[in-house]
Amino acid sequence: MDLKRIDNLWKFLSIKNNLHLRHLVGDSVTYMIGKGSQKMTHRFNPRFLSDSILILEDVNFQSKLICKQYHAPKKQFGIKQASMSPASSVVFFPKELLKLSLKYDLKIHKDRYDHYAIAISPFNPKNIYDILNAVNLMSKSLWIKNFFAEGIRN
Repeated sequence: MDLKRIDNLWKFLSIKNNLHLRHLVGDSVTYMIGKGSQKMTHRFNPRFLSDSILILEDVNFQSKLICKQYHAPKKQFGIKQASMSPASSVVFFPKELLKLSLKYDLKIHKDRYDHYAIAISPFNPKNIYDILNAVNLMSKSLWIKNFFAEGIRN
């Protein structure tokens, strides 16, 4: 049921925004959508849906040339926290993105050429608004434009 719902959500968004959706199935299910200079990927394990991640990044992002990174894990009861970025570190991205750390694990990477990659997990959308709120907030904060059209909300 959840797999069909997630599949329908991504197909609906790609059709309404006239974007090409790439769908790969293997050990994990992957949805990829590209728009201009941005690339969005949603990857999850179909057997364990809370093991999912949404990544929004520049097309030219170099993962081997990361110069700055920020990690803010979501607090979970009974699970030991991974290392956090120090509070005294300089925030190199718009502060609006810190809202995502209340609901998701947030990882932000910046390479030497000022390209960004943002990853949130666990990302298990229940409806279209979960996707629109997360993706458009990330896209609007860093690239000053919405990834998906806001007219879909009505």
